[in-house]
Amino acid sequence: MLQVFTNCNLRLMWGTKYVFMAFSALAMAAAIAAILIHGFNYGIDFAGGTAVQVRFREQPRVEELRTALETAGLGDISIQRMGDPKDNEVLIRVEQQRKAIPGGGEGGQISTEIIEALRSKAERSAAQAGKIDLNMASEAEIADWLGERLRRGAPAAPAEDGSGPGAAIAAALVKYRTAHGGLFTDPAELATVPGVTPDTAEILKAGSFLGGFALRGVDFVGPTAGKELLRNTGLAILFSVAGILGVVWFRFHKYTWGLAAIIALVHDVTIAAGAVALTGKEFSLPVVAALLTILGYSINDTIVVYDRIRENLRYYRDADFEEVVNASVNQTLSRTVLTSFTVFIAVTALYMYGGDKLNPLSFCLMVGVVFGTYSSVFVAAALLVLAYRHLGARYVKA
Repeated sequence: MLQVFTNCNLRLMWGTKYVFMAFSALAMAAAIAAILIHGFNYGIDFAGGTAVQVRFREQPRVEELRTALETAGLGDISIQRMGDPKDNEVLIRVEQQRKAIPGGGEGGQISTEIIEALRSKAERSAAQAGKIDLNMASEAEIADWLGERLRRGAPAAPAEDGSGPGAAIAAALVKYRTAHGGLFTDPAELATVPGVTPDTAEILKAGSFLGGFALRGVDFVGPTAGKELLRNTGLAILFSVAGILGVVWFRFHKYTWGLAAIIALVHDVTIAAGAVALTGKEFSLPVVAALLTILGYSINDTIVVYDRIRENLRYYRDADFEEVVNASVNQTLSRTVLTSFTVFIAVTALYMYGGDKLNPLSFCLMVGVVFGTYSSVFVAAALLVLAYRHLGARYVKA
């Protein structure tokens, strides 16, 4: 088996444990201060509101977009670039500002207002003149618009499935548009679409225009759903911690072991959450998943260390408790470092290449893996030693 530390005998459970405990206390205090001062940058899942993902034909200028949206009076707006810069995609998020519209139509209304605000004067004039935007129109809208114009030119028999004369062409246009990044970039492309005849291409060129952007997706979360989701997130973390406490207590037959493990877990989750708040990264459902993953990962490392401590206590009943804990930590140190390092490499790759959507999740996991490994070695084990010194062997020895 690969060993990073061979015959390791670091003295970790004596005076140095107070240094580690002080560092952990300061890190937790800093994390809590960051959460209280900066707060979380709640995503659409929690804050409520509308998120619209838009892809532009040309490189978007964020400040110009912000000015156009603020002029439309949409309230608090955030604009975030998405994916590779050459994709020209941005995520526009409008926080919940208005009263809910009966029937749940607010998301559609705000997304429509965002689209209108982003359009140029020329595009608005073309739309008012009856022209259709081939980059924004749905397949049904294109089919209706095209079918009406085809019927003007010459009577056409309906298709066998009962659809209008423009349905097949509309389907071909949307298929081509989807295959080319969701956008037509040049009117000349219309004539190259399979199934589009030269006459139809001329009709499209004369009666349509290619907008500067295309809608990639719309998400809407109401304020009630956001608050309920936030409450459920807290309950999920609370029940996870309580469940872990019960399992560790049952496994080692001493409540002090469970409490020490839980303190270490709270330490890890608090610091990871504080890092998310401090950096202003979006706090969304993937980040909640990352925090729960940190709980599971950290307790796994802690249990490995605790198992070795319990095993050595059975073999060396007369040895000093502090010596046994120190030896156990040294014996598991190589395994802990190797496991954590491989996980950290994977999470780092996700952080570097996972895109903007996964960036908050991978960042939270990176912080959690580092401090989860640290707490298993320097916090959870040290807390057992402190409990032994202050409470006695009766409450600690398993």
